[in-house]
Amino acid sequence: MSLANNEPNPNQKMASTLGQTFRFDEVDSESQKTSATKAFLNVIRSRADLGAYVFINGPVVVGRDPNCNIPLQDLGVSRRHAMISPTTGGEFVLTDLASTNGTRVNGMPVAQECVLRDGEKIIVGDTVLRFGLADQMDIDFHSEMSTLVSTDPLTGLPSKRRFDQALEFAMEHCGHNSLPLSLLMMDMDGLKKINDTHGHLFGAYAIGETGKVIDRVLGGTGQACRFGGDEFSAFLPDHDIKTATALAEQIRLAVETAGLEKDGISLKPTISIGLASYPDTGKELLDLVACADEALYRAKAMGKNCVAS
Repeated sequence: MSLANNEPNPNQKMASTLGQTFRFDEVDSESQKTSATKAFLNVIRSRADLGAYVFINGPVVVGRDPNCNIPLQDLGVSRRHAMISPTTGGEFVLTDLASTNGTRVNGMPVAQECVLRDGEKIIVGDTVLRFGLADQMDIDFHSEMSTLVSTDPLTGLPSKRRFDQALEFAMEHCGHNSLPLSLLMMDMDGLKKINDTHGHLFGAYAIGETGKVIDRVLGGTGQACRFGGDEFSAFLPDHDIKTATALAEQIRLAVETAGLEKDGISLKPTISIGLASYPDTGKELLDLVACADEALYRAKAMGKNCVAS
């Protein structure tokens, strides 16, 4: 019997492993796809932005301005501090944008411009960014690790570690600029009943959805995190006790009327909120946290599902 129709092309190399046959030209083609490099910046040292990264497909600006490609929470960084731009020749050029405290690469000051090389460290204020070239597999790995470190998987909110760092910076920023800062401590009501009646999967669902409700209400006015279990915290820069109380009431009402439902079962948690405002509580962050905690206890004592200050 002729095997002519089944014979491999002599120009194609073959490999077999665990019962699977691969053509080397297919493997080589796939390797070429994954080995294509991209330029990126990622924060490798920072009080509040560790793990942040951005691809460099065009001019990328770093600075304290929220509209920068990498907005940095660092008072030693200018609002528009430095820019990295690709050139037509395939190089990447760093330009200092007349920053107040200057830019350094590998410890050396940058007068105006310098060409970056893979792995070089860019220092702005107290923040260190790494310029790198990586293939898609490396980028996917670092992206996933960044998400694991910086995000609460249940709610999608920033992790408590990232939140704590951002809160410290916000407190420092507001103190430096004579602005108020309010802190909300929140505790869900009725979660034990949900767990006891329907099981912990339903309780976890209620926690996750409540976190998303809080995040929607806050919008860009502040930042929240899951403090632990069914407790949440949020800080509101440039909000005094009056404006923070109004926003806390919006959160309370949004949770109460969220209409949560899982597998056809209606879940109706509510939330108690305590809040305090800097500088009314004193100059220390610990004082602000303690006052917000005390206010939360008062909200619970008042019958739950309410806001206290």
